[in-house]
Parts: sequence; structure tokens; C-alpha cells
Amino acid sequence: MGVNGTEITFVIIYFIGMIIVGVVVARKIKGSDDYLAGGRRMPFWLVTATLFATWWGGGTVLGGSGAAFTDGFHGVIYDPWGAGLTLILAGFFFMKIVHDAKVNTAAQFFSCRYGPWAAHWSGILMVPTYILWTAVQLVAMGKIFQVLLGWPYALTILLGTAIILFYTVLGGILAVAWTDFFQVIILLAGLFIIFPLALKLAGGWSHVVAATPAAHFDFFPSKGAGLKDWLWWWGALLGVGLGTLAAPDMYQRAIIAKNGKVASASALTSGAAYWIIGVIPVYLAFIAITLIGNGTLSGKVINADPEKLILILARTVLHPALAGIFIASLLAAVMSSGDSAMFAPAAILSNDLYKPAYEKIKKEPLSDTGLVISTRISVLIIAGAALLVGFFYANMYDLLILAFQLLFHVLFFPLVLGVYWKKANTPGAIAAMITGFGLAVGWSIATGTLFPEPEWIWALGPGTVGGVVMVIVSLLTQKKYPAKPLVSTDGRILKWPELETAE
Repeated sequence: MGVNGTEITFVIIYFIGMIIVGVVVARKIKGSDDYLAGGRRMPFWLVTATLFATWWGGGTVLGGSGAAFTDGFHGVIYDPWGAGLTLILAGFFFMKIVHDAKVNTAAQFFSCRYGPWAAHWSGILMVPTYILWTAVQLVAMGKIFQVLLGWPYALTILLGTAIILFYTVLGGILAVAWTDFFQVIILLAGLFIIFPLALKLAGGWSHVVAATPAAHFDFFPSKGAGLKDWLWWWGALLGVGLGTLAAPDMYQRAIIAKNGKVASASALTSGAAYWIIGVIPVYLAFIAITLIGNGTLSGKVINADPEKLILILARTVLHPALAGIFIASLLAAVMSSGDSAMFAPAAILSNDLYKPAYEKIKKEPLSDTGLVISTRISVLIIAGAALLVGFFYANMYDLLILAFQLLFHVLFFPLVLGVYWKKANTPGAIAAMITGFGLAVGWSIATGTLFPEPEWIWALGPGTVGGVVMVIVSLLTQKKYPAKPLVSTDGRILKWPELETAE
């Protein structure tokens, strides 16, 4: 399909709008507390919108529809089902306490229990993991622009990255949150425009059910499935559902909320919405199967790259003006995750890695302005690294799952045990991080694949071994390195005050 001027016009209008929002919000930045934490005063509706937008990205829409086209509901157990589970669990168990800790980043939260060394190690391991998540969004933008403009992928991914960088560098988390709010409105409008029109073109739901392979509708393993199938299913659900409980961009939303109740309620609401709306890309994939069957769509084109399915469907189903709105909504989905994916590790890089190193070398505190500047530079560094990944590996869904599962292997047990196990200590947490990361990456390198077989063991094994190592090391080192209470950055004890006395 060729370039369409009407579509491009709507997309340009959208970009101009986002840039204006970013510029206006940037003027409200008064210091690092605004730039990194949004002033810690955001209301429920804004936190919910930015959290949902952060989770709902290119992997969910483009990658998810492509996976559903090939494998049905089994292809998307990871996302939206596993990813939505993360938001629900975080809302119940973690968002409030992260907010109450008054940290600037997710990595800094680890220092509230384990001390600065744990924050350094978690940051070192978190940043490369989140570069993969950032790469997912940049790849998605590149593919959208490639279809929209007909330009080479290498050029379109650079264009998309430049646009996200502009307002993220300028306005920090404030710009991210406010652009997310408007992007949520646009992306929901786009989905609710295309779904009924695509369904009508397919001849109604009965035609879709008849044309789609029956196994595509199976959410659970089919009747008579063996243990291996069930182990894979639980591994897919929990590998992401538990793994992303340590996601730094999610806890950035706890940090910006005006209180702990808002942080928790926003996660619960976003998780429920994510599950409900997450089925729309799946059903759009089934509609595409139907339209291929009746000759409306080209199976050859979609099979060549199923992750472009929704883009091709939009240009077939919708009037150019509506297609322009829908493509803008896809860009909104990608940008709302891309800006967060860039900013969260950039904040860790500046606040938890650069700042301590600067102060140790210079023997003086890093100024507030210096922290803002270093964070802006860190955003550029993260974007550059993610671009390299996106150039050499353009499968969004694989990158999405790899990023989520590495988070599980590295940070799940240090987070959970740090909040809910009194004896968790610093050596145990660091040992768990290194063990999980080393086993996961080492196994992939040894086998020459991103997802070694059996996949369910790779999805849960390295992180679980890391958790066992954490318990053993914590118990063996209690005398030399006694467990510390969980405290906020202003010194208030959040859990286990008796541990302070024990020290």
C-alpha cells in the first residue's frame, strides 16, 4: 500500500499536539523533584491514565495481534494476561509502600531496605533489561512509519526515536504523564473505531468464529493436554505476571501519585482495564484471518510480517481520515510506553549510578540542576542503546517477553522478600540479582537462543534459583550483615522497627 496524504496529515497533527503538550509542561519544571517525581502530587485519574498507557505499548498492540494471528490466545498468555496480572498484584501488595518510601526511582527503593550497594546492583542490572523494553517501542514506531511513509526501516526507527526524545528530554516525568493522558484518549478512540467496522466487514462475529481455527480461542491448554503444556502455560503467565512486578516504570507511577491509596487504586484499575481492552487486538487478528479467507486481505503480505497486521487492516477497513486517526492511536500507544521505557532507566542511571559516583569522586553533593541535566543525558544514552538493539533485532514480541522475564530473574525475589520477609539482607539480595541474571543470560548464550528449551523452565528457573540463593545467603550472613528495617528516604521506618534496635 502506498503513501496516503490524509493519514500523514492526521499523524502530523497528532505529533504537533504532543510536542505542544511537552513544551507547555516543561515550563512547570522547577527542579529534580518535578523532573523525576512529578512533584509527588498527581491525582487518581492522571496516574491511572499514565500507568495504563505505559503498559499498553507496541508489543501489546502490534506484537500481540501478530502473535494471536499465528497462535491464538495461547500466543498472548504473556501479554496482556501476564502483564495485566502484574498491575493487579502490584496494586494489592507494592504500590503503596513504594510511594510511602518517597524514592525517586525503583532502584532507589532497594536501598531503603538493603542500602546503597543494592540500589547500585539493581540499577546496573535493571538498565540493560529495560533497554530491551525501550527497543520494543522504537521497533514498533519504525514499523508504523515504514507502512505510513514507505521509507526504509532504518530511517523510520530514527524518526520515531527523535520524536519521543524531544518531549521526554524536555519535560521529564511530568511531560511523560501528561502526554500519556492524551495518548490514552487517542488510542482508545482508535481501537473503538476500528473494531466494529472491521467486524462488520468480516460479516459479523459468527463468520469470524467459523473462519478462525477453533484452537485459537483456547485460553487454557486444550482438553487432554499433558503436564508439559500446563507447565508452559503457567510459566508464560507467571514469568511475566511475576517478573514485571519489579518494573521500574510501573513504580515511577507510584512515586508520582499524591498518596499511597491513589497509587494502589490506579494499578488495580489499570490492570482490570488492561485485561478487558487487551482482547481487542486478539480479536482483530481473528478478524484478519477471516478477511484473508474471503480474499479481502492478502495472506501473503500479512504472513511475511504478522506484526504489521493491524496497520494493514486499518488501511483496508477505514476511510483515510479514520485510518489516520487509528494510526495516530497506534503511535500514541507506542509513544506512551516508549517515553516511560526511556525515562525509567535513565532516572536510575542518573540518580542511582551517576550521582553516587559523582559525589564519591568530587567529594561534594551533585546539585539539583546537575541531577536534571544528567538525567536528560541519560535519556539520550538509553535511547541510543535501544536503537542499536532495534536495528539488529526487530521482533517486538520476543523483545517484550525477554525484557519481562529478565526482570523476574533479576529483581522479583529481592523485591518481594525485601518487603515481606524480615530476615532479607543486603548480601542475599545482591546474590539473588547476580545469580538470576547470570543463569538467564548464560543459558541463552550457551544454547544460542533467546528462549532456551524447555521454555517454562527458562521462564521461571533462573529467577527461582536466585530466590533460593537469596534465602540461603541471607540466613548464612545474618550475624555479620543483620537485616535492616524498611525505611523511607526521609528516615521514617515503614516496616520492622525492631531491626533498628537489633543493630
